[in-house]
Amino acid sequence: MTSECRSTKTSHDASDTLTLRHSSFCIRHCHAFTLVEIVIALTIVAVLAAATVPMLKGFREERLAREPVTALVKLAREARMRAMTEKRPYQVAFHSGGFTASRYFNPYLQLAELQEFLETVENPPVEQETFEKNDLDSGGSVTKTTELPLAPPAPKYDEHWTEKYEMPEDMQYSLQFWYDTEPLFLEGDIVKLWVFQPSGICQPLKVHIDRESATFDVEFGALTADIVKESVDLR
Repeated sequence: MTSECRSTKTSHDASDTLTLRHSSFCIRHCHAFTLVEIVIALTIVAVLAAATVPMLKGFREERLAREPVTALVKLAREARMRAMTEKRPYQVAFHSGGFTASRYFNPYLQLAELQEFLETVENPPVEQETFEKNDLDSGGSVTKTTELPLAPPAPKYDEHWTEKYEMPEDMQYSLQFWYDTEPLFLEGDIVKLWVFQPSGICQPLKVHIDRESATFDVEFGALTADIVKESVDLR
């Protein structure tokens, strides 16, 4: 009786040992990859990489091509903000060499006058302070002649502020304001002004930019000078 019990126990232990070995083999087998699975995974990665590289290249080319549009948006926002802050008009002057933002000083601005203004900005005149002699110089004292408070001094603005964008060699562009029947290409000594009023309002404007890598058609709104419509054609 005792011998039979020992035999049964031994058989049960052997079965457990075989079961554990089989389970361990299955676990090792399940965590392994076959050569076919590795090849398939590498193929998927290669296909995704091949599709991503041209996409990233296209994004980079579009960013470089739209550089003039980005610069124009920046100048327009800065000119509009200054016009509203200082309560006087500012402008963006378009010409064959690019466009320049500054304070508004001549509705009939010519290219020679604009170039002269830019030279003055680069080499501003030295302002000399003038001192007037008063009673204090003779030992007198300040006498208050009125009960009204003194007026605050007038704010000083930067009369020579300007920012410009020089047009690349492969770029041509045209403008069309709301009163123009057709777009006007900027050539020669032509200067067109985009004026920003102290209220922040400007003229609606359409800009066509033609480059070797892309063509842009951008429309700016009158209230905020932001882009309200844009179309891009990458080549």
